Formats: sequence, structure tokens, C-alpha cells
Amino acid sequence: MPITFDIDTLRSLVAIADTRSFSRAAERLGRTQSAISLRIARLEVLVGHPVIERARGRMVRLTARGETLVGHARQMIELNERAVASVRQPRSGARIRIGMPADFLERDFPLILRKIRAWHPAENLEVRCDLSARLVEEVDGGRLDLAFFKRVPSGEAGAIGSEAMRWFRSADKRFVPGDMSSPFPLVAFAEGCAYRQEAVRCLGQARRDWYLGCEARSFPALAAAVEAGLGYAALPARLGERRALAAFQPRGLPELEPVELAVCIASGRDAPLIRSIAGMVAQHCAVA
Repeated sequence: MPITFDIDTLRSLVAIADTRSFSRAAERLGRTQSAISLRIARLEVLVGHPVIERARGRMVRLTARGETLVGHARQMIELNERAVASVRQPRSGARIRIGMPADFLERDFPLILRKIRAWHPAENLEVRCDLSARLVEEVDGGRLDLAFFKRVPSGEAGAIGSEAMRWFRSADKRFVPGDMSSPFPLVAFAEGCAYRQEAVRCLGQARRDWYLGCEARSFPALAAAVEAGLGYAALPARLGERRALAAFQPRGLPELEPVELAVCIASGRDAPLIRSIAGMVAQHCAVA
């Protein structure tokens, strides 16, 4: 009898590969950790060899064959979703309200939004950009169906990945603020942003006086303020580097802790379509 892979099992494998954790994969997929572990155990019996290397019950890494299978699994999942989207009953203009921080659009998010639009052409997507704290409030109040946001690591459900943080300054040394012993000039988004929260925590831990050199409302404005020498910003490493800002470690400050990326879905809106969109964006966050 030929071997047949189960799509849900492949989704479990991909989620584990993306999050590097059985528990986080379970959170992403809305399943229990034991259910995810059982699927992987059955998969390994099916293929006849381990796909995940473990130590003390925890994932260490994918095996070489596991890495190969994950590559095929991504393609099979995508093909399955495209096939379903092409033949399923149209939803006659269902409205899907998605929230995300504005700086997410500075990443590759336009690509995933186009992908969602291609797979769900009958749905009307409404994207709202705001601070993370406000997006969570909008979901709790039922004004958004789902939201992707940033937070300091909390151990709460909904985590889909994390990002290393760095301090950034102007790449042009003529516009770098001077005396590092003076009050620290901070460039940040408004209160409610996890980047700002981590920056303030770091400065507080070092008992460093600081002031707002610029409070920006968009990422281009924040980057421009840093480039102009108005101060320093705490940003995800990849985001700051993409704007060609200069990463550095201020003297006397501890290193910044990672910021967590998370998703939340409004109560009563945990429908297959919403979960599908949440899963697509979660996977994008994990591998981008």
C-alpha cells in the first residue's frame, strides 16, 4: 500500500519546524501538545525514521530527513489550500477585519496579504494598523476579527515567533548624538508599542535618564528621526538593518530582550476561514 501523508500532520510538522517547540506549535494550531506529539510519532512510524531529534522530551532540531520532508510539506499544504480555495463555495463577500502594527507592512507583509487575497478572492479584507496594545483591545471589543501584534515574552497563548532586538543609530556619524553620559535620547512609537516598552525597561534596569527625542507615528518617520540624529531606537534587528540604520550596543546598557510576535482571534470568530488566514500569517512570521 502506498504511503499517504495526512495534511493536518504535515501542518503539525511545519508548525514545529517554524516555532522550534511542540507547545508553541500546539498553540498555533489550536491543539493540545499531546495531540501534536502523537501525530509526529505516527508520522515517524509511517516514514520509518525520526524526523525530529529530541533530548529530554524537547525538540533539539529537525533531522536531515525531517528538513527534507518539511520542504515538501510546505508545498503540499500550499497546494492543498489553493485547491480548496479554487473549488469551495464562495462566501459572497464575507468581511474579514485584520489588525497589525504599521511596521509589519515594512517587512514582506504585502506579499502575504496578496497571497490571502489570491486564495480568498470572495472575501473583503479590511486591514487596520495601530499600536499593539490597541489592536488587542479592538479584538477583545469585537471590532477586529483577528490581530497580529508584538509583546514582551509572557508565556501566554498565541505566540507565533520572536525577534531579536538591537539598538540603532544613524549610519552617518555626523548625525550620531554625542555624549553617552547625558540623558539618553530615545526615538520610539507611542506608548502601547512593545519596542518602546522593551527600550524603557532596558533604560530603567540601567537607571539611565532618558527623554523622547521623537515619538513617531509610522516606521518611516521613526527611521527618518534616527537618521537625522534625533536619538536612538530599539528595533528588531532585521527591521533596522533593512532601513540601513547602524546597529550598536550603548555603553552601560544591558542587551535588549527579544520581542514576541503573537496572534489573537476575537471570541466567536474562530471559524476555519479565520484560522486559515491566521495560520498563513503565522507561518510567514516564523520563516520571514
